[in-house]
This record gives sequence, structure tokens and C-alpha cells, in this order.
Amino acid sequence: MSRPPSQRGISVLPVVQALKRNPDAWNFLPPSLWRYLDDPIEVLEWYPERDYWVLLEALIRTLNPDTVGGDVFRYFARFSVQLDIGGRRPKGAGGAPSPATGVHSAFAVVTDLPSFFHRAELLWAEYHDTGHVEVVGSRPQRNAVVLRLLDFVIHIEGFVHLQGYYLEEYARLIGLELYATVIRSTTRGAPYCEWECALARTPATEAYVASLPVVKGG
Repeated sequence: MSRPPSQRGISVLPVVQALKRNPDAWNFLPPSLWRYLDDPIEVLEWYPERDYWVLLEALIRTLNPDTVGGDVFRYFARFSVQLDIGGRRPKGAGGAPSPATGVHSAFAVVTDLPSFFHRAELLWAEYHDTGHVEVVGSRPQRNAVVLRLLDFVIHIEGFVHLQGYYLEEYARLIGLELYATVIRSTTRGAPYCEWECALARTPATEAYVASLPVVKGG
């Protein structure tokens, strides 16, 4: 039997764990999702995307932005990259110490820019069973690489920005300077989400950008 579009438990678990730390979490969820507060979350299992969106919105309503450094979505991205790839728990995250390596620690081994962006494409499938990320080209005037998320609709604007923040944090983890900007978003009626990833100008980054087809617009 086919399942609905789903998200891996590794991204559901921290949301549920954070909700559980709030004694009023039950009040922010419909009864049909109370099971997430009772049942264990398996990091490699798949859970419906529609449930994840409700859980995430509930968590956002319970969080005080001041306690996570401002933008909750940037905090989520930093937490995910540092724990899943870097294998360490961000300061202030609470909970037990993380293992020495993250579940996606292999992605921390990056040899060059093509390798980094190829891994950025692959990482989407580590969390989602639908949609795919593609490097579609570059915008040389801004020394930027253009990524698109195809065949997937994001309903929360903050989650679109989270994907860009994730790329920034991932780049920072491996010593790469990158700044991601949302260019198109399905929350605004676009057919896909698109990010422009501007790189610090070096001979290596300019050569990689120049090797890609030029994407017009944006």
C-alpha cells in the first residue's frame, strides 16, 4: 500500500521533543496528533508530511524567539545541520549529549564545490520521500549558484527560508562562505521554490559558477 508524502523521523523527532518540553503542548495539537507526544519516534521511519506541518506550526506557537536567538527557522536549520551532519548538539538545545557523529556525518566530507552542491541535492531525499532539489545553473553577476526544489509544495514561508538557512549552515560547517536568498516560493504561488546561493569570490568559486549554465531572471 502506498503511503502519503512523508518526512523522515529524524526531522520529526526534534520537533516532537521540543513540544514535549512544553506542558501545554496538547493544547496546540488536534487530538488526532496527540499520539506523537506518546509514541516513540523512529528516526529512520517515515511520517506523513501533513502531520509534520501541523507539528511544526504548533511548535512555532510555543516558542519564544528570544530563547533561540531570534529567527526560529534559522535555529531549526542550525540545530539540524549541527546535529545530523556535525554530530553535535547546538548550545542551549537541551537534552542528552549527542553521539560523536551525526546520522548524516558522511555529508561533512566535501572535497570541492561540485561535491558540496551535489550533496546539497542528495540531502533533500534524506529527509523527504517526494520532491527533489536540483542545481539548475548560476547567476555570474552575483557569483551565485541557483537551486530549485521541484515536485514539492511548501506551505509555510518560514520553511522555505529554513532550506536556505540549512545550506548556509552546511556550508559554514565545512568552511565555505555562502549566503542563500529565496527567489521563488510556492507559498507565493510560484510553481517551485528557488534559492540563489551567493559565494564569496575566489578563483575556485568563480570558476565553478562559470562552469554552470546561466539562469536568467531572478
